[in-house]
Amino acid sequence: MSDHFSGPAIMGDPAVDISDFFAFPSPERPGNLVLIMDVFPLATPDSRFSNVVTHRFRLRPLARSERHIVTGANEYTIDVRFSDVPEGTAVQKGQIITSDGLKASFTVGEQVEEESMRVFAGLVSDPFFMDVEATLRTDFSGKMSFDTAANTVQFRDVLSIVVEIPFRSIVERFGGATLIAAVSETVVTVNGKPLRLEHVGRPETKNVLMANPTRDPRAKNIELRDLYNREDTFTLSDVYRPLYETRLDANLAYWDELDGATEWPVEEDGRHPLRDLFLGDFLIVDLANPFSAGSFLEIERALMDDRAHNSAGGRWLDDDILDDMLSMIVNGGRGKRVGDGVDMPTKPAARTFPYVREPNLRSDLPLPAFLKG
Repeated sequence: MSDHFSGPAIMGDPAVDISDFFAFPSPERPGNLVLIMDVFPLATPDSRFSNVVTHRFRLRPLARSERHIVTGANEYTIDVRFSDVPEGTAVQKGQIITSDGLKASFTVGEQVEEESMRVFAGLVSDPFFMDVEATLRTDFSGKMSFDTAANTVQFRDVLSIVVEIPFRSIVERFGGATLIAAVSETVVTVNGKPLRLEHVGRPETKNVLMANPTRDPRAKNIELRDLYNREDTFTLSDVYRPLYETRLDANLAYWDELDGATEWPVEEDGRHPLRDLFLGDFLIVDLANPFSAGSFLEIERALMDDRAHNSAGGRWLDDDILDDMLSMIVNGGRGKRVGDGVDMPTKPAARTFPYVREPNLRSDLPLPAFLKG
C-alpha cells in the first residue's frame, strides 16, 4: 500500500507507521500549503496518536538543472506532538510548532485555527486506494495481473494530521524559491538525540519499487526498507546508498519491461534513468502554481522530458498515484495508461478544510489478504 506496513520494524507499532503523505496548495485558500500525514493503518475509534514520537513535516527549496533536481540546505519544519490520554477519558491533546515560531494547541477530533495555521487531527476514512493483491501478483508473476479491481483499503480508517499554513514566509525563507521538496517523518528522542523511525515522500517508493529483493544482484533477498525508513531523505548514507541504488535499478527495469518494451534503457553501468529521481524520495511542489487535481508526478515527468512543468505537482488526496507511477515507468506516460482498475477512494476528498473525510467506523472487515500469515 502507499506506505502502510513499509517494513518489518515499523509494523511493530502501528501508531508510528506513516501510511500516507500528501502536499498540495490549498484549493480553498490560495496562498496556503496543505500537508497531511496519515498514521496507524487499519485504525479504529480506540486508536490513539503516539505520545512518544514527533510527527514532523520537512520542507526544503529545490532548483532545477536540466533533468536534475538540486536540494537546498535551508529547511522549514513543522512538528506535531500529542499528549497521553488521561485514564478514564478519551480526549487526546496536541501541540504544533513551526521552525519560525508559530504555535497552536488543539484537541484530537476538533479543527482549530490559530496564528494563521489551520490544524486538524483525528480518525478519518483512509484516502488511499489500490488493489494491493493485484500489484503483488504482477510483481512476482512477471506479467500484468491487474484483473480484480478491488480496493484493498475500502472502508478502512487511519489517524490523520492535517496542517494548512500560509507559504509566503516559507518562500521568503527559501530566498524566493517556489519549487520545494516536502517529506514527512516520525522521530523519537533517545538519550537526547533524535532517531528517525520512518520517512515518507512519494507513495510506493518502498512498497513497490524497493520491496521485492529477488532481482537485486547486490543485496539479493535482503530487506532494505527498515534501513531506508531511517534515512534522511535529503542526505542518504554513503554506506547504504549503493544498496538502494541497485535495488531501484533492478525493480525499475522489471516494471519498465512488463509491456514487452523498454521505455527507459539502462546505462552501461546498470543505472536506470529514473533511479535518481525516485531515490530523491520527496514530493515536489511548485507554490507558484495554483491547486490542480491530478498533478502527481507532472513535475517529475516534465523533468525527465526536459520541458517546463505546468502544475503545482505534489499530491492531492484523490490522485490515482499507482496508475500515474506505473504509467510513467512502463511507457513514460506516453502510451496506454497502466493501472490496477481502482480509480477512487472509499470517500472522495472534500475541497474545504480539513479535506479528509469522516471515518467509516467498520468493525466487520477481515484482515487484508496480503497481511495474513
